[in-house]
Amino acid sequence: MMKKILAVIGISILALGIWGCADKKSYVTRNTDIADSFPIEAKEAKENPQQAQSDGPYAVLHTTAGDITVILYPNLAPKAVENFIKLAEQGYYDRSPFHYVGKNSIIQTGIPVDGVEKSSYGKPFEDEYDDGLHHFYGALAMANSGIDANESQFYFVSSQEIPEEKKLVEANLYMNELVRQGNSELNEKNKLSKMNEEEVGEFEDALNKKIQAIGAEGVPESEAQRYQNAVETYMRIGGAYYLDYSHTVFGQVIKGLNVVDGISQVYVDTERKPKKDIVINRIEIIQK
Repeated sequence: MMKKILAVIGISILALGIWGCADKKSYVTRNTDIADSFPIEAKEAKENPQQAQSDGPYAVLHTTAGDITVILYPNLAPKAVENFIKLAEQGYYDRSPFHYVGKNSIIQTGIPVDGVEKSSYGKPFEDEYDDGLHHFYGALAMANSGIDANESQFYFVSSQEIPEEKKLVEANLYMNELVRQGNSELNEKNKLSKMNEEEVGEFEDALNKKIQAIGAEGVPESEAQRYQNAVETYMRIGGAYYLDYSHTVFGQVIKGLNVVDGISQVYVDTERKPKKDIVINRIEIIQK
């Protein structure tokens, strides 16, 4: 039902130039795969850019590339954190591979060895969003197959690309929130009374008009102020701002960001899978 919305959104974004292009980096071609140097020693991250506060728990991912330590945010993403901890303590993630590596974007893992993905709740669970948690460089977030469809896969943000301008980030954050709100409203309307094709079409058209208006009118001042701190941080350290308010951020790397960087640079095949296996040996949970 939302396919039409998403398709029109895509056309609108391209036409309005909302997405833009981040500064391109030139990469030196290596003769050897950086994976040959794994494991590498984890280094302390320079900062935790998340605005939200947390005193733990922590998780240490012992991987074949090196250790990655993250701080979790149970107060703001309780379902995602509980799911992650329960699966980790069950050994669910042991030997789970990093199956997708996007250079200067994200590195993804979380599919168990047997390939049967599930959450600790026995069913997909809801997304969780908060203005204090964003897809900054080093963020830990849930991968999903759609709205409120989280199970076990997760990813780290390895992107350090700086957006071209602040308005680009504001527009993306606002657009993602409009789409999320539109999806939720449409689902609620259908629960109360099944909408016919004409009603769905009218709803979609109204939502797409709001999105198209971003290019002409910009982001409302009240929303721009909400995003201000996040926008400033993206302009300083980079990240994947285009994923905000569509995926649940539930942690941040505090040690081993250099390991995340290393994984993001390995040789991959045409499906972005590392040519040399990189796996999670185990995940250690350290309670506060």
